[in-house]
Amino acid sequence: MEKVIGLGEIGCGIAEEFSEYPEYRVYKIGVNLPPKGNLVIEPRDNIKEYEESTDADEISIYLRSIKDNDEVLFVLGGSEAITGMALPILEQLQHAKINVLYVCPDRDMSSQTQKRDDRIVSNILQQYARSGLFEKLYLLDQAVIEGLIGEVSIREYEKKINNFIAYVVAMVNYFNHTEPIMSAFPEPPPLCRIATFGVSSLAENAPVTYLYPLKGVQDFHYYYGLPQSQVEEDGGLMRQIKLQTKAFSDESLNVSFSIHSTTFADPMVLCAAYTKEVQQI
Repeated sequence: MEKVIGLGEIGCGIAEEFSEYPEYRVYKIGVNLPPKGNLVIEPRDNIKEYEESTDADEISIYLRSIKDNDEVLFVLGGSEAITGMALPILEQLQHAKINVLYVCPDRDMSSQTQKRDDRIVSNILQQYARSGLFEKLYLLDQAVIEGLIGEVSIREYEKKINNFIAYVVAMVNYFNHTEPIMSAFPEPPPLCRIATFGVSSLAENAPVTYLYPLKGVQDFHYYYGLPQSQVEEDGGLMRQIKLQTKAFSDESLNVSFSIHSTTFADPMVLCAAYTKEVQQI
């Protein structure tokens, strides 16, 4: 069972969506949470106060069921002062295999303080990722995701965003842990630890929409989740996939793919992109 830790309102909202999948155990750390099963934190005024007030023993006890080499996804949003707790929490998880999912806020809607905190935390996390403290740092841009989910009611707004993020991450993780029908899937270079996800389609010349505008992409992978009937009956499918991957490739970009059979009625094309370049957020 994989572990998902949500920090703050955004992180906990996304983590909660993972509770729909039986493969995940969810932990939530935040201020306005029901006490049962969660770690409720006293509200603080700023990012520094959250960092300095973090009780390492309390964190360690709450996360004690996370064992050596467990796979952990740590989720947080860049607009919240509670992200000051991120590094003390990560220090308690050094024995695990950690990936971090960082949601960058819509900067047009952020205060100057939120923009500053976002820059500080995202830069530190990128440096930690490059140094190998954790496996990967996945960056997502909330404004991009808003554009992808389209118009939704105010009541459903946050849940739709959280559900979309959890769904994409869970599907990519599922594909990574299941045997593909066919693949050309080399590991990204060891230094390419800053990443994002993307969505596309099987249509000819279909673009890839990155969930964060990642600069300096060096490694790119297509995940094709296809209905069983399409895998068995579509004689032009392999040619279509090869044309798509070749069209996206260039001398500076290593492109690979994996094909997976699904029970879905429609094909799904997801992507992951990796770089070693620090992003200027």
